[in-house]
Amino acid sequence: MVASDFQYECLMQNLANELLALDAELTKRVARGFVESTEIIAEHFRGCGFAPARASSTAAALVAALEGARTIARLERTPAIFEALAEVSVQRLAGPEG
Repeated sequence: MVASDFQYECLMQNLANELLALDAELTKRVARGFVESTEIIAEHFRGCGFAPARASSTAAALVAALEGARTIARLERTPAIFEALAEVSVQRLAGPEG
């Protein structure tokens, strides 16, 4: 985002926010893209030893946080929100199984 001077975001996020009401098939495809992205991350967490439920919920929360962070970074024109998200994520991921 910094390299593009905050001109580019997530295409799936943009489609989800702007066009989905116009096309049911597009809605399904964008939703599937988020599901697949989240599953890739959850698979990584499972490989790191996370219990399946924790891997899935952590991946879903991370994807949601990144989508919001992209919007904030673009509005503020700074990657600071990603740094804050990374700090919180590291603390959470390093914490007890809970």
